[in-house]
Amino acid sequence: MKSSVCLLTACDSVQQPLADLTIPRMKAFAGTHGYEQRFIRGDNWKRPRGWLKIEAIRAVLEDGFDFVLWMDIDAIVLRNDVDVRTAAVDAADLHMAWHGPETSEIMAADFIPHFNSGVMLIRATDWSRAFFKQVWETGQLRHPWFDQATILHLLGYDGCLGLGPNRPDEPNRSRLARLDTAWNSIPGLAMAPDPIVHHYAGIGNPSTRLRMIEADAMTAPLREHASPQLRQTFSHLFSLWRDDAAMRDWVTTERDSALAKLHAVAAEGHGLLAERDTARTQLAAVRNSTSWKLTGPLRRIIELFHRRREHALPKAPDC
Repeated sequence: MKSSVCLLTACDSVQQPLADLTIPRMKAFAGTHGYEQRFIRGDNWKRPRGWLKIEAIRAVLEDGFDFVLWMDIDAIVLRNDVDVRTAAVDAADLHMAWHGPETSEIMAADFIPHFNSGVMLIRATDWSRAFFKQVWETGQLRHPWFDQATILHLLGYDGCLGLGPNRPDEPNRSRLARLDTAWNSIPGLAMAPDPIVHHYAGIGNPSTRLRMIEADAMTAPLREHASPQLRQTFSHLFSLWRDDAAMRDWVTTERDSALAKLHAVAAEGHGLLAERDTARTQLAAVRNSTSWKLTGPLRRIIELFHRRREHALPKAPDC
């Protein structure tokens, strides 16, 4: 009898456009292999969006499955021909893809090798329930990777987080195994030769990410039964598209930043001009006032006195 698997993902209302594209592919994949499906939508999460997967995983680990297969909502299944149960390692309770030069085609110059939590195969055991409870209770570290940073820290991988040297003797690490990168291939960053899942991590512009996933979702059925070589070619095209989109986003961001600074300088200039005009108006009002006119002779006498005093003062001798 096959082990039971729950394919799990979750999102909030902001991520719903992504879910509309990725969940149909997840459903088809789960249906092909007889997995239970849990697709959780809502806005009543206990923590910010970066932590919703831990909340969802902890709940499903209590529901009697043998495995939980977590996929981020920005992960799209490309083909259904591989059962994730074949990737399970007997001695491991947590399986994550290692993105490094020995397992992936690294396409970013400043990429830091690490385990990625966007796709995880989790064996439902006392250890995994205790581990994800520990992740939740440890909470957010001072790092932008949200739950992934905490998971890596608790596994002893502090080096990639900039939190100090790795701790290879961390007991939790003995329950970890590498998941083939084909299950978590990131276009433009860390690519597998023939991906099963494209994970669109690390794209700062939500619109760019949505457009890329939309194109992937539309063409995935056409590529699914193609040769591995053709599938690999398409994956590289998506990587090139991501690079191009990232460059456009960077140029747009720089342009908008420069325009914002220019507008700020212009606004400051307008403010100075307004202050000058206000001062001129106030000075004109003072000069046109009755008191200014009445005190005019007195001001002239004082000015004349100062001039005569300057002429009367002895000059310093030349050296």
